Amino acid sequence: MANQKSLDKLQKIIQDTSNQIINQTDQTRNQKFTNYFVGANLEFADLSMSDLDDVNLSETILRGAYLICANLKRTNFSNSDLSHANLSGAIMWFANFSKVNFQGGDLRGANLKGANLEGANLEGANLGRSDITDAQLIQANFTSANLTRANLRNSNLTNVNLSYAKLDDANFNEANLTGTNFSHANLRNITLKNANLKNSNLSNVNLVGSHLNKANLEGANLEGANLEGSNLTDTNLNNTKLRNANLNYVNFRGVKINDETELDDKWYLVWDIVNHGAYGRYLSGINLKHADLKGANIGTANLTNANLEYANLRYANLSSANLTNIELNHANLTDINLIKANLYNADMRGVNLSNTLLFNSIMTGALLNQATLLNAQLCSAELSNAKLVMANMMNANLKNARLLGADLRKTNLEGAELDGTIFGNNMGVSEEMKQKLIKRGAIFQDKY
Repeated sequence: MANQKSLDKLQKIIQDTSNQIINQTDQTRNQKFTNYFVGANLEFADLSMSDLDDVNLSETILRGAYLICANLKRTNFSNSDLSHANLSGAIMWFANFSKVNFQGGDLRGANLKGANLEGANLEGANLGRSDITDAQLIQANFTSANLTRANLRNSNLTNVNLSYAKLDDANFNEANLTGTNFSHANLRNITLKNANLKNSNLSNVNLVGSHLNKANLEGANLEGANLEGSNLTDTNLNNTKLRNANLNYVNFRGVKINDETELDDKWYLVWDIVNHGAYGRYLSGINLKHADLKGANIGTANLTNANLEYANLRYANLSSANLTNIELNHANLTDINLIKANLYNADMRGVNLSNTLLFNSIMTGALLNQATLLNAQLCSAELSNAKLVMANMMNANLKNARLLGADLRKTNLEGAELDGTIFGNNMGVSEEMKQKLIKRGAIFQDKY
């Protein structure tokens, strides 16, 4: 309940601005007093730090007013004008803001838990870091509003307009966003886990690094959206439009699609490989650049001349796969299985092959300049004529591997196991280095 001091202040402001006089005999208890301000003119009034809990301020003019850090719990502002008002830090639990005009308002850090903002106009308002959890926001207008790091968990945003809004790092987990318009909004790193986005408009939005785990995007429009690095695990994409969307590094594991899902061929293939594998498939010449294929089963597949530059293949199975002439530069190949894989002339410049299994693999003529092969298992691998300039092979297992003619300029072989490793005619190996390698078990077959 509002305190008497705040109510007296409110009464004085009204009297000073409009000569409205409140009958003092009716002012015996603030419980009755709280309803006397309906339709009052409080333009530019300073009510900061006031306690106006449960006061009826419906249809009130509060343009440019200051309500900084005020207690407005359960206060009724329905149909009021709060345009350009400053409510930063205010506590507004369960307050009624239905059809309120908040245009250009400052609500940074405000707490609107459980509030009713149905039909409210918040165009251009600043709600950065605000708490709007469990709120009713049906048909509210947030065009060009700033909701950076705002928390809207479990709120109802059915048919809300969020076009051109700033939603970076905002939390919409479990929110109802059915039919919401996000067009041209910035949703970078937004969290939408378990959110309902059915039939929402997300065309041309920035969703880089967003979390959409288990979200419902059925019938949503994501054409031209940027979803790079987003997590879509177990998301519903039935009837969803994703043409020309940027899906680089998107996690498609467990994603539901149907015949009506509009997905570019490249990303349909990525979805298929991640969820059903590609063991033994013929994929020669395919373009999977920037794809997230983490943990995929692609063993014995034919990927000759394929492009997997910058792809994420961590934990994938590529054993016995034909990867001749494949483009893998700067791909993530850590912890994958490449046992007996054919990587003849493969381009693996700058790749991360740490902890990778490469037993008996063929890498003749492969480009491995600046590659990282920490703890890689290269036992009996064929690396003749490979380019290993500035490669890091620290602690790699090279037992019985062949490096005849390999370019080892500035290659790091510190701690590598070299028992039975065959070198010969290697650029970058001085006589001093040669003798040290021999002492570690290396065999040189130099031909002059």
